[in-house]
Amino acid sequence: MNKKRKIIIDKSFTYFAITVITALLNFPFLWMLTTSLKDSVEMFSANPTFLPKDLTFTNYIALLKEYKFFTYFKNSVIVSISTTLVALLFATFMAYGISRFKFRGKNVISSSLILTQMFPLPLIIITIYVTFVKLGLFDTRLGLVIAYCTFALPFCTMMLRSYFDGLPVELEEAAAIDGCGPFSTIFRIVIPLASPSIVAMGLFAFILSWQELMMSMTLVHSTALRTMPVAITMMVGVRNIMWGPLMAASVIVSIPVVILFIYFQKYLISGMTMGAVKG
Repeated sequence: MNKKRKIIIDKSFTYFAITVITALLNFPFLWMLTTSLKDSVEMFSANPTFLPKDLTFTNYIALLKEYKFFTYFKNSVIVSISTTLVALLFATFMAYGISRFKFRGKNVISSSLILTQMFPLPLIIITIYVTFVKLGLFDTRLGLVIAYCTFALPFCTMMLRSYFDGLPVELEEAAAIDGCGPFSTIFRIVIPLASPSIVAMGLFAFILSWQELMMSMTLVHSTALRTMPVAITMMVGVRNIMWGPLMAASVIVSIPVVILFIYFQKYLISGMTMGAVKG
């Protein structure tokens, strides 16, 4: 009986701790959401309330009409999806080649992928800017996609290679015996087995390009090509901060990432852990 009671107490304490931690982590997002539904008078009230007294969507309406936020949203969607597709396409085949084939310079390529992750962005942003200006990629969506891929591609390649290293080679040998060619083996055997890791890396590449600010602010000058993080930054002025539209924009930016994470969380967890152990 004492043992049973101890188990119940331990579980109760664990669930209570998880509930408190979850509430604390979600509170900033919930406060941001409720603040976006308040008018300016209630927002700056001397006695702030968590829930809005008078529900209003004026901040969202102003965001779409006055700030042309739909244009920035469209730019972010185009750039993020393009970055994700390009990074996954090249990373999948590159990681498979490094994992399965022996060739001269293999270790150099692997080391170079790790080396790219060692330099902080502020250190190389000027070099990227000058290079893109000379190549005619400045102030273009294509240039922004290429810039994001330079960071997403090496990381995705390293993680996918680790996952491919853990896949049994015997499966591919059996497929070859059954008459599958190299590409048929990749698309019918390898990619379906590696789908959790591929989805996890796709989510990483999407979030990277969705929330990135420094490169977008440096490599894009035209207002019509700005992404959402840059547009949100512009709402913070020297003398004034547009808190209502700022909160509404932050909610809109967060919702797609939250939905994707909830939908793909099982792939994300398995994809990030299964490649860590070879077997």
